[in-house]
Amino acid sequence: MTEIQEEKRDMFYKIGGKDNFNKLLYGITKGIAGFGLNTIFNLKIEGKYNIPMHNKAILTTISENVMRDIFVISQATGRQIHFMLSPKIMRNQMIGPILKTLGMFRSTESKEDKEPIEKVFDYLNNKNDLVAMTPEAKLDYDIQIKAMSAIIKFAAGVNVPIIPLTINIKKGKIFNMLDFNGLVLKIGTPLNIEKKIGRDKYRDQRYELAEGIIKIIDSLRKPKNNGAKHE
Repeated sequence: MTEIQEEKRDMFYKIGGKDNFNKLLYGITKGIAGFGLNTIFNLKIEGKYNIPMHNKAILTTISENVMRDIFVISQATGRQIHFMLSPKIMRNQMIGPILKTLGMFRSTESKEDKEPIEKVFDYLNNKNDLVAMTPEAKLDYDIQIKAMSAIIKFAAGVNVPIIPLTINIKKGKIFNMLDFNGLVLKIGTPLNIEKKIGRDKYRDQRYELAEGIIKIIDSLRKPKNNGAKHE
């Protein structure tokens, strides 16, 4: 970033405050993404009422495509969502600074790395915001469970619900001729987490709950059974 660009950025921050500037940029980006998702992929959202209008919460899924999922999940609410992303993504010289400006932040890189943890508690406790943590589908199942267990520990520590969701691809046809892949965002029922499950002695129960949440996410991917078809 050049010195002139930095001066312009600082001027925006002074006028409206850094948080307001980030929210404005987030809103503009979300609007553009929403137009594209609705126009090209006919995005549908189910269970939008499960996202709180004002209160804090953690949104989670097993992400099959991180960048796509950021844009889709952001359409679930008019509120800003802060995504915790892998350090590799946030270190990218091209998209990392943009994502950071949009309120995204990196996950921890070691046990001693406390900065992301502090950000989570700041967004949830101090700002009453929404945070999204989305382990990637390419990770081994055991690592997915471990990551979900860490999310549960956050939820227990801050006393917030975890909201499972998933993004499904719905096949269809345009004018009954051209194949078309639409997107459906399914938002599940918020799960209240007991505070005690965040303690070390409840580690086994936390891992069991983590596996249960992953199963809920998987169940959201399955089409509803509307009954057998009659000939």
